[in-house]
Amino acid sequence: MAFINGVAGFFGLSLGLNQKAKIREEISLMDAINAHVKWKVRLQDYLNGTSQEKLDPMVICRDDQCALGKWIHGPALQHFHDVPTFHQLRSDHAQFHFVAGNVVKHVQINERATAEALMDSEYNLASRKVVQALTELNQHVND
Repeated sequence: MAFINGVAGFFGLSLGLNQKAKIREEISLMDAINAHVKWKVRLQDYLNGTSQEKLDPMVICRDDQCALGKWIHGPALQHFHDVPTFHQLRSDHAQFHFVAGNVVKHVQINERATAEALMDSEYNLASRKVVQALTELNQHVND
């Protein structure tokens, strides 16, 4: 909760109208939220053996391949380069992808119990942190 309050405090007070408009042009934060929420279903399907996807853990573990990752490693740095809460979001997003990649890796080497344990613990925590931060950021960029 402290992280979200920090995000709210920073983003609620420091973004001007022009900067908010620029961010909205760069990325749809709602699309980023939805994409990260959908990963849980994708991973659960993969874990259950019902997925038709060919998932590569070496790609999934990279936090700079999705739209959000490209934004936070690129244009977002111009807006938030000196903001600790932004760097926390980057860290949480990297952890999300690292754990998601590990879930896939464990499924592929037939360690389903380990993959399930990761889903229930580290993945859920990382996912929740990213979605909460993005939700808060989206509210402040669009108010």
